[in-house]
Amino acid sequence: MIRYVRMLLVVLLFVYSTASAAPLAPTVDISKPVEITARQLEVIQSDNKSVFSGDVVAKQGDMTLTANQLTVFSAAGEQIDRLEAVGQVRFVQGENTATADRAVYRQKEEILVLQGNATVAQGNNRVSGDEIVFYIRENRSLVKSSDQKRIKAVIVPTTQQEPR
Repeated sequence: MIRYVRMLLVVLLFVYSTASAAPLAPTVDISKPVEITARQLEVIQSDNKSVFSGDVVAKQGDMTLTANQLTVFSAAGEQIDRLEAVGQVRFVQGENTATADRAVYRQKEEILVLQGNATVAQGNNRVSGDEIVFYIRENRSLVKSSDQKRIKAVIVPTTQQEPR
């Protein structure tokens, strides 16, 4: 189960490389332990799922994922099928953040979907929409809007240093 949450943290970190015109060089120290705290953990073996609920906080090194609920769905054996974080989903590493009402990661397809008020930011650079889909295998992303709201991207140019 910890391996699955670690995978979600790694995948969310990938989000930051697509948030701005200049790719980031985020690092994940997978040798660090993953610590998950919540008010409750329910393991439902008949449904192959584990549900962390109530002020969920998952940390690995300097990365933090918070949500109201985090559900880990397993396929046959110990293979992960998908991860779902619901309710005030927030991922933070340094100045990088991703927020949404819901986040779903499908391992087999390598797709991460941020749904509802989805925003990815690096410092002042920000992309937001109703849904942000990351096709990890293809190294592409899609930001979708709703009928009532358009997507928004704010990209702040980096300040060039003066020659010495």
